Amino acid sequence: MKRYGWDIQKMQRYSLAKISRELGVSKAAVSLALSGKARRVGVSEELEKRILDFCRKVDYQPNIHARRLNSRLVRNIGILLERFEEGATALMLSGIVEAADRAGFRVTIQIYRPEQHESIAFDWLLNREIDGVIFYGLELPESWQARFLSEKWPVIGVGIAPGSGIPSVNVNNFTATYTLTGSLIRQGCREFHYMAGTEGSYPSRERERGFRAALREAGLLFPENRMHVAGFSRERAQEITFELLGRNQLQPGSAVVCATDLLAIGTIQALHRSGFRVPADFAVTGVNASSAAADFSPSLTTFEYLPKEQGAAAVEMLLARLQKREIEPERELHGKLVPGESAPLRG
Repeated sequence: MKRYGWDIQKMQRYSLAKISRELGVSKAAVSLALSGKARRVGVSEELEKRILDFCRKVDYQPNIHARRLNSRLVRNIGILLERFEEGATALMLSGIVEAADRAGFRVTIQIYRPEQHESIAFDWLLNREIDGVIFYGLELPESWQARFLSEKWPVIGVGIAPGSGIPSVNVNNFTATYTLTGSLIRQGCREFHYMAGTEGSYPSRERERGFRAALREAGLLFPENRMHVAGFSRERAQEITFELLGRNQLQPGSAVVCATDLLAIGTIQALHRSGFRVPADFAVTGVNASSAAADFSPSLTTFEYLPKEQGAAAVEMLLARLQKREIEPERELHGKLVPGESAPLRG
């Protein structure tokens, strides 16, 4: 009798033990071949092929997807965490945890580093420890993306570039710096510096693009020696600001648009220590609308990043995937400008 293309009688006759006996191999080798992990632990390609061919011949479940279709959810979401930003990461995680808890799911966190082997994520999934993955970081390796897609694993990226095939959640990063810079231009600012975040980060690229677009539309030239990469480091923003002041390359009356609140705080701290006032001598803006931005003096003019909302949206999209529902390939949340004292703005 066949059902859904499988010969049920043959499937009932075979087990891992019987397959291993008939092939003269260990049960572990059969299990590894069926789970897709054989090659990584030294099982030869020839033996793996012989096992899989035999399993197909007898209609024994031949791959991880057939097993997965018949398995129940373990109700656990895996979080691959690469980015650590003061405030934003904690809020992102709280959004994920709270949304998961409301749906009856737990979360497990693993630290991601680009040099790590892909097994840190795929063993999680293959061993049924988690139902899907939320990645919060700069960018997944292309080989990981290809495997996630080819094996149809549920995965959502927060802060990754759209268009890779991995569904993504972002905030309107372009709009953030475009709006802030445009407001500064309307305030009368004509001399600009830009304090950029980490190279390779999609939010960083979009924020730089928004900044440049606002200047270009206003007909303002931007010398490239006014672009400074601080890598999301407050200390590095301070160092750069001290260096620019020491070389007389940062003049009073200028505006410093920063990719994050931390960079804006570092910039202002260096300006204050050098005897300058903000906003009387320099206008400085950030992005993220963090608690630090509101508590800092002067309070920062900034733009919402909505990390908690992004985390909750990622869970919502992942759960929809687990329920086999169609989801949008990318979701962009819409933050708004938050006026502060560091750069009083007109509309």
